[in-house]
Amino acid sequence: MTAERACTAVTGTPHMRDLCLRTLLPSGAGTSSGTAAAAAPVPVTRYAAAAVQAALGSYAATVTAATSLLDGGLVPADDEKAAVGDCMVGYGRARIAMARVAGDLALAAADGCGDEAAAAAGLIRAGYTAGLRGMDGCRRSLIDYPASPLIDRNLADRNMTLLAALLCNLVPAALG
Repeated sequence: MTAERACTAVTGTPHMRDLCLRTLLPSGAGTSSGTAAAAAPVPVTRYAAAAVQAALGSYAATVTAATSLLDGGLVPADDEKAAVGDCMVGYGRARIAMARVAGDLALAAADGCGDEAAAAAGLIRAGYTAGLRGMDGCRRSLIDYPASPLIDRNLADRNMTLLAALLCNLVPAALG
């Protein structure tokens, strides 16, 4: 499946489609060599894995930003510090879940259509659902702090997690 086809299949808004294409296509996709890369069919497990890795990288950047806010004294109130801490618990849960998804995708890609691949598809679904719950837990923690710079980062990270989940939904169809 091509990146364009995968993104069109799983997204319903221009914003999510753009996010999908930016995640899956090489940075030079607008060039003649990048166009060839965009048109080349790739197993959907590779697209899902790329989105999962992008989500994990985004989580790491947000945790670094939160740590900088706390260490820099930019979160003065104790209750807001606690909210940021609770948010980071959600990130920890999401990171663990999505790291498992990455492993399960590798198993599904290696096993093809076997019994282990079918079992991996169920684990993938459970994993990305847990990743989304982690992002939602962070958002709930920060709901009373709408000026927090972490709110926007969390929304972007949730969108990346959702994109990974949507692309992972293509995997069971590819295995069957």
